Amino acid sequence: MVDRSAWVGPGLLLVFFTALISGMSTFVNAYAVEGTNSAAFVTVRNLVVAGAILPVAFVAARSLKAPALRRVDWLRLALIGLVGGAVPFLLFFEGLKMATAAGGAVTASFAYRTLFLWATVFAVLYLKERFHWRIALGAGLLLGGSALLLSWKAPIWSDGSNYVLAATVLWAVEYTISKRVLRDLPSTTVAAGRMGFGGLFLGAYLALTAQWGTVVGFSGSDWAWVGISAAFLAAFVGTWYTGLKRVDLSVASAVLVLGFPVTWLLGVLVQGHPMTFYDALGALAVVGGVAAVVGLAQFRDVGRFLARTLRPTAASA
Repeated sequence: MVDRSAWVGPGLLLVFFTALISGMSTFVNAYAVEGTNSAAFVTVRNLVVAGAILPVAFVAARSLKAPALRRVDWLRLALIGLVGGAVPFLLFFEGLKMATAAGGAVTASFAYRTLFLWATVFAVLYLKERFHWRIALGAGLLLGGSALLLSWKAPIWSDGSNYVLAATVLWAVEYTISKRVLRDLPSTTVAAGRMGFGGLFLGAYLALTAQWGTVVGFSGSDWAWVGISAAFLAAFVGTWYTGLKRVDLSVASAVLVLGFPVTWLLGVLVQGHPMTFYDALGALAVVGGVAAVVGLAQFRDVGRFLARTLRPTAASA
């Protein structure tokens, strides 16, 4: 009999780490892309991540004795790179810039925070994941909590919001495809496909739009931010795809919403933003929503995994 906690436990724990990394990355990227060409920045950063992940994927495939990739595997990885590693990045950053100029940055941010809803719908329809009442309860808490954290008062929908929403849906589609492909391929291979093919598509876009010249103009500070942002992105894809292989997409995408309270808390601690009652209530609602979606059984899986992992250390001490 397969020990469920030995499979789900570490996967769910990795997804929680992904949410933490996501929240920190969002906070850092607000500084990283400031004053730069966002398309050029994202392209160079993603290529750096691809260069770091590809050797790891090769070594992992050899150690796991994974079979050689078939033509259909290459096509699926290319699709993941296009739908998840290229187009949505361009849409998201351009859309956020447009929405901010139109005074609708909050609305655009909220559109992005619906990613878990799209991912859950696709997971139920395409992956045949089971829809549980806890998901409906969690969805309401996650949406309400996100709205409170954004201090959403006067929604302004703009073309930029459409761009961000399109990017959000594309990422949900890519996660759905990746979850299916992860049944057949190692997580490192899928991560390398997303970043590798995505980087190639982004590079081709810069060439077609004559924007490679802006990379030459990057300052030392810009390159430093590229390295910092790339480190966060590499950590994100490394933990996310490894965790997603073991956890339902509907659950994993809900856990990712925890990244938003992390970003908010960093704003309070680092930037001195005021902590209002509604902000705190929103953060608690998000935590409650994630707890509802995950459920007690899967939290127990994490606890049992940690207990087994830490027991030898405790005994040796």
